[in-house]
Amino acid sequence: MTRSTRTTRNRWLAGGGSILAATAVLAVTAAPAQAAQADRAPRGTVQVSVGVNGAAPDNQSWSQAISANGRYALFTSWATNLVSQPAKSARDAYVRDLRTGRTERINLAADGSALNGFTDNVAINADGRYVAFDSDAENVVPGMQVQGRDEVYVRDRKTGRTELISGGLTGTDTDKFHASYAPSISANGRYVVFGSSRKDLVPDLQGGDPSLARPYTWDYNIYVTDRWTGKTRLVTRGVDGKPGDGMSLNPTISADGRTIGFTSMADNLLPADQTPAPAAGGAAAPADVELAPGVAPALPHSAQKGLAPNLARPVTAPYYTYDVESGRISAASLDLDGKLGAPSFGATISPDGRRAIYALPEPGGSTGGHRFHTVLYVRDLGKGTVTKISGGLPGTTSVGSSDHARITADNRWVYFASAADNLVAGPQHPGWDVYRHDLRTGRTERVATAADGSLGNGTSADPVVDARGRTVVFSSTSGNLLAGTGGPASTDSQVFARATAHHGHGDVQGDDQDQDQSQDQDSDD
Repeated sequence: MTRSTRTTRNRWLAGGGSILAATAVLAVTAAPAQAAQADRAPRGTVQVSVGVNGAAPDNQSWSQAISANGRYALFTSWATNLVSQPAKSARDAYVRDLRTGRTERINLAADGSALNGFTDNVAINADGRYVAFDSDAENVVPGMQVQGRDEVYVRDRKTGRTELISGGLTGTDTDKFHASYAPSISANGRYVVFGSSRKDLVPDLQGGDPSLARPYTWDYNIYVTDRWTGKTRLVTRGVDGKPGDGMSLNPTISADGRTIGFTSMADNLLPADQTPAPAAGGAAAPADVELAPGVAPALPHSAQKGLAPNLARPVTAPYYTYDVESGRISAASLDLDGKLGAPSFGATISPDGRRAIYALPEPGGSTGGHRFHTVLYVRDLGKGTVTKISGGLPGTTSVGSSDHARITADNRWVYFASAADNLVAGPQHPGWDVYRHDLRTGRTERVATAADGSLGNGTSADPVVDARGRTVVFSSTSGNLLAGTGGPASTDSQVFARATAHHGHGDVQGDDQDQDQSQDQDSDD
């Protein structure tokens, strides 16, 4: 690895310039003195969702994110014994310091108390200082006008401050069925993008009625808020100046805050002559597509209240990108023929905003009785090239889906979940497992394995990876992933972190040097 490559990777973590514009990792929230002496994340696989004093969690947990530096793992859980402060809600968000082993609840009220509502979606910035979360709790910030409505907040782990992002306390929208949720946050914590059905976030909003009045309309739009200026912008503004005329969701913002990716069913985002032809078959019906665990869209908790259990919910839709500087929306989820496909809601963009990663349905049933399975694609948004990455080994055909992909900052490593049985040679996992794909060499490897290299004995999914690809965090029901354990698979999902090694000439040595430099800087801070 060259010196220039190492310097570029350091910028992702240490900040400075336009890529991150973030400070070096902060030693937020004091930890016990003996724990503070730890200066390295554990090697191998460790369990992230751990109860107080090492106790087994009393309920299940799911992986959500990891800070770009690989130090802080973010997850949600129904467990009540992860921290000493009693839980008040059914699902909370937590940050675990992978160096010190300290866990803290992060969806907290402005006064530091536990919330009395659900948190479903969370995001963390590059150095782990800021965590964005949604909640329908009634006690997040003083002066809330509407109780029981999902809104988006940011928690500053250094100062202990929690702030409302999705609108001000003086907002005019008093309908408790409006909601804001699913935040994504830029590397320096300045920009927060989210989905919302509120009508009062942008003063010059023209037309449209994204109301949640019965019957449910699915009319959500994507917004981005600048925390430094307090200004909010509508991302999904149609060519007619009106909000998107269909549901938009699943927003992701690039590290520098310049690019936003999102899924949308709106028909007015692009001029008719600039809309790519649809891929054959269009969007597959919900029952026909095999989806990865956790990929199906999670509606805001408040929006689910009173909904009919048999309400039809889409599971695929076109994926778009938004250039913040120009305001331009572009279709992103193109297939190999240049036609616009409808990927699952697990689509995302790379940290630098230069690539879109998405899973398109392909004909071919699965063992679950579905008519379609999904295959992953990576599109270079600048060059327009599309690469298929989970088609399987040469000469093989798969009917198992791949989804929930995440890509490293150097755009080399793609981590994803898959039920395919032809991605790697040798023994095959009977269900969902976690893999990584090297875009340079085309090689795919299994990630969620036991310490001796054998297969996990449960389901593994939802991988998230740090900027370098050094640490991957994922959910799993396997009971044999940790060294010295060989228990059976569980019915409850728990969260694990695994330190990974890169292959290739000079990669291991170079990456280790980068990690040492970053850790030395963190210790100094």
